[in-house]
Amino acid sequence: MYQRFKDCLLRPRNIADYIKEPKKKTIIYTVILLIVYVVPFLLIALLSNSAATSLSTSVSDDFINADQINYQISDGKLVSITGDNKPQYIKTEIIIEQAYKLNALYVFDLTGEAYKDILEVDASSYLVLLFTENEFRIEKITVTKEGNSNGPSMEIDFGLTGNSEKDYRLVKYTYEELEITNIDFSSNKDVNKVDFKNEVATIVHSIYSKLKLKLLPIIIVCVLALAIGSYFISVLFITLLFKLLYRYLQVDFGIVFKSTLLCSTPYVICSILALLTNITFLE
Repeated sequence: MYQRFKDCLLRPRNIADYIKEPKKKTIIYTVILLIVYVVPFLLIALLSNSAATSLSTSVSDDFINADQINYQISDGKLVSITGDNKPQYIKTEIIIEQAYKLNALYVFDLTGEAYKDILEVDASSYLVLLFTENEFRIEKITVTKEGNSNGPSMEIDFGLTGNSEKDYRLVKYTYEELEITNIDFSSNKDVNKVDFKNEVATIVHSIYSKLKLKLLPIIIVCVLALAIGSYFISVLFITLLFKLLYRYLQVDFGIVFKSTLLCSTPYVICSILALLTNITFLE
């Protein structure tokens, strides 16, 4: 197997020697090649915090630009510094990895229910990052507006069937679990902007770490599907391109596909190097 890898990588002329070998050997070699190809993608997806960093920067800016928040977390509980306990929220968009954009609301509400009566937002689905008195929750809501004799009214549905807590509360953690037992959202963010941003970034990283651990199986499946899918799409594309351009050679499709699998060795190695060095030209 080592000799096959060496020939496919450094002596492409010798690939012809492996074309007529049993399919079983080609399948084993392809599986090994896929493992080599996928492992770096998995490691980077699991170990990298680039998404959390960009997300924390965006969230910090949202908090800086928002109106004064009259709440703070003190000794693991959310408290109102004004004493009126009036819910507050920040409407924003959360962008994840430059690909997924979600309408979101950062909500501060001791009861976790009163904020529905003060929302003034467009009809849409929202991800609610909810700070209640004793815990942090992530919920999904759908806002719809209907007209009546008194003008337009707003209705809030939790977007999923049923009214049980598990239907709409996607995530729930105490502040102790998130290790954010003390933070003042009402601090003078204009004077201490850097410190304020760092505190908000700490919250984001903590929540992101918890969610990442919770979603680990999904992350692994998605990375595997994307990596393996992109590999086989590339191999199939080259195979079809060869059949189209050199159809006069009358070469069997299976032979071309098998040859392309073997010829993909340099592509796999260069893709890994491109991923590790961030030099996309290599791929």
